[in-house]
Amino acid sequence: MVECSCRLYLGTEDGLRTVRVDSDRTTEIASGLGGNAVRSLDVSRTDPDDVLVGCGLRGWGLYRTTDGGDSFASLGFEESWVWGVYRHPTDPETVYVGTEPPMVYRSTDGGDSFEALSAVDDLPSRPDWSFFFDPFEAGHVHGIAVHPERPERIFAGVEHGAIIYSTDGGETWAETMVGADAHRLAVHPEDPTLVFAATGSGLYRSNDAGTEWTQLPALAGEYAHSIVFDPDDPQRLFVYAADDGPVLYRSADGGDSWRALGRDLPESGAADALAVHPDRPEVLFYAGEIDGESRLFVSRDAGESWQRLDAGLPRTWRLAATNAQP
Repeated sequence: MVECSCRLYLGTEDGLRTVRVDSDRTTEIASGLGGNAVRSLDVSRTDPDDVLVGCGLRGWGLYRTTDGGDSFASLGFEESWVWGVYRHPTDPETVYVGTEPPMVYRSTDGGDSFEALSAVDDLPSRPDWSFFFDPFEAGHVHGIAVHPERPERIFAGVEHGAIIYSTDGGETWAETMVGADAHRLAVHPEDPTLVFAATGSGLYRSNDAGTEWTQLPALAGEYAHSIVFDPDDPQRLFVYAADDGPVLYRSADGGDSWRALGRDLPESGAADALAVHPDRPEVLFYAGEIDGESRLFVSRDAGESWQRLDAGLPRTWRLAATNAQP
């Protein structure tokens, strides 16, 4: 059984679902934003009822719930697809949003207002960024990451286009891995110079805060998406890769070596459908697709074995775990 209760937020093809997990039972306790595909989630680190929700491709805009998903307030972006939302890890009033058309926005008042970090448009590869779908076909920014000890450094991925980064809080931007299908960026919790990038061609690592990148051979060619660190042991991290064979990988040494997991789990496509329990890092949750629906799975041994839970949900794009009670 899951050792203690927790709450899961699932960003689905049909809005946000809030699910409580108790032992082997799941109970849906809230749902909202129906008709919108949820592309990004950010749960407050101090209040599990407070979630920022970005919608796009099917639907639009940025929303906030402060009651665990019972009600929502619009924070704008009614004419943009919101693919990335990230609250600064030590300053919750600072919020970054990545959109299509491609731009990074910043709020310093908790989301009440936003300014465009417009130097993104000056990047040399910007005219070549692209995505497949009307009306924009322009690529989008997501996978935003900031280390709490170096808040002036901002990392993000462009799908499809590049990895972009700023060293001055977003006033200017640089680019690397031009042409990459970049999905997620993650900074090592204990080393702000060590950055991982999940891309359509595998997992990459930078040892110099994003300037130079090395492909990690164990995941070369994999369609990598989620990057999840163990909160108790940041040398251990998990990666989701949507491809034939195993869908999950685990490293115990900061990415030097990898073990394939989840050989029998269904794929989840281009999703971030992996989350770690907020208090029990051995407990993982995963949402995989079966016959057009998403099903929840739980592991109690850091991914070695998995059990299917009893929740059938709309196609799930994003998954976040938090404490059961505020």
